[in-house]
Amino acid sequence: MDWRWALQWIPCAWVCPSLQPRFKGYGLTAPLLEGEDEGEGSLSALKEIVVPITRVQVQQLQFAVQSGQVEMLALSAQFLAHYADVIPQNSLVGSEVLDCTLALMELDHLEVLIPASSALSVFCSNGDESVREILAKKGTIRLAVKLLRSPSNPVAINALAILTCYAGHSDRFRESIVRDGALNPLCDLAHSEDNRIQKGAAGAILNVSHADGHCQHLLMCGVADSLHRFLTSRDTHLQFYAAATISNLAVQTEDPSVLVTDEGLTCLVLLLQENERLIQQSCIALRNLASQAEMQERVSRCGALEPLYPLLRHHDPNIQTAALSLLHNLSILCENEERIIQMGYVPELTLVVRQWQIPEGQRHAAATLRNLATPQHIGTLVTSGVVEVLVSVVNNPKTILPVLYEVTAVLAVLSRDMEAQNRLVTQQSAVSNMVQLFAAYIKARQDLKLVFYTLGVIGGFSSNSVLRDLVVRGTDIVSQITHYITPDTPADLIKVVLWTTDLLYAHPTINGGVKSEMLASVTHLKAHASDTDVIGACEDLLAPS
Repeated sequence: MDWRWALQWIPCAWVCPSLQPRFKGYGLTAPLLEGEDEGEGSLSALKEIVVPITRVQVQQLQFAVQSGQVEMLALSAQFLAHYADVIPQNSLVGSEVLDCTLALMELDHLEVLIPASSALSVFCSNGDESVREILAKKGTIRLAVKLLRSPSNPVAINALAILTCYAGHSDRFRESIVRDGALNPLCDLAHSEDNRIQKGAAGAILNVSHADGHCQHLLMCGVADSLHRFLTSRDTHLQFYAAATISNLAVQTEDPSVLVTDEGLTCLVLLLQENERLIQQSCIALRNLASQAEMQERVSRCGALEPLYPLLRHHDPNIQTAALSLLHNLSILCENEERIIQMGYVPELTLVVRQWQIPEGQRHAAATLRNLATPQHIGTLVTSGVVEVLVSVVNNPKTILPVLYEVTAVLAVLSRDMEAQNRLVTQQSAVSNMVQLFAAYIKARQDLKLVFYTLGVIGGFSSNSVLRDLVVRGTDIVSQITHYITPDTPADLIKVVLWTTDLLYAHPTINGGVKSEMLASVTHLKAHASDTDVIGACEDLLAPS
């Protein structure tokens, strides 16, 4: 199953305006340097921006940074914060502007740190890859991690924006963030009373979770408590970030149960009735959690089946597919089979399987029907018209291979049912076309998985004389099957080959040459087989009639 659907992260250039103080109201009144007139040594050039930034401005920034005077340092930081988003990126690369910004970030004065960190966050988010690379090499990630502990909320918010940006770009940057010790403070900040800090921490954690291998580190730092805090909040942004993080981490751990409490699961289920963004992400999170038996039971117990039903007809195909993928996983649990049947899902699933325009949803719908095709429920599926729909999907040239796997797998189970066979007999033209396709798959010998399922279908309905005639008289499947009776054929496939051969072997139209070749192949296989089931099947075929 596609446990890894849609792993999620915040866009690389994510910087929420509310997290970025711009200080546009400060004004840029340049003080005179001590003992000098307003001339070459003043900061007058920092009163306005010139595109591209001028050499005079760069020199005055350097001068101010080196002065050590707090007022001048603050003015420089304010200038950078005010104009960071309009300074052309090509004027940053190789210039001293970034050095000045980083130097200001090393200071302990909040009137300097707040605007400097704001400017740096803009450079990181708006800059191209070369700017981020330069800043990373100069220690920006380490500085941002250090500032997560700042007593100033604006500084912490800007540091979070920097880390969120870097975490959204590459695994290499994520590794640096983890290595520099960001995870503990990030998880701590998730419990801040400042909503902006919570959002920043949630965004950074989400982007870090995109890389494989960090799940255990995050768990050790208390990410489960952080996710619980986000899920149980009333902030839909925090809930979305939590759901997306859970989606990522659930596929990185062997025990997804540690990620979320039952209360958190209930919150995720409730989000299935919220806005479309939350619905889709919650479906994905619950689907990934339900990749394990214990979690299938817990997710079901929290009421996930009920809100899924209307989502199967949602106008957004992405939400429809996400809902189908969750239902697919929940249908694996035996206890859910009866509930899914009674809730009326089968007609909806059949309708989706018919719609080839959404192939991923079609695949999940067919896989769910496959899980429901147990002996006690086959009759329900057959009377719901599933067999006819499956045949039409097989015959549709637009059906993609992953869908074809699932559809033929369901058909292989249903084709053994007498009522299903009777329905197939009434559609001899469609069935004949399907058998011709099966014959081509078997002859090609390229996709053993597809051959396995198609032989399952053929063997299934071969107990019906009319359908068996369609196979034997209309194709060369019998002679083609013989080529699979070798010691090199995988054990699972050889078993279904021998089973199908046994059902077709006695047909009166099979000529003596084909029978002799088949018996010789079976004799050779028996002599070299080690699987007792395979040996037993060979003996049954070789036994006198």
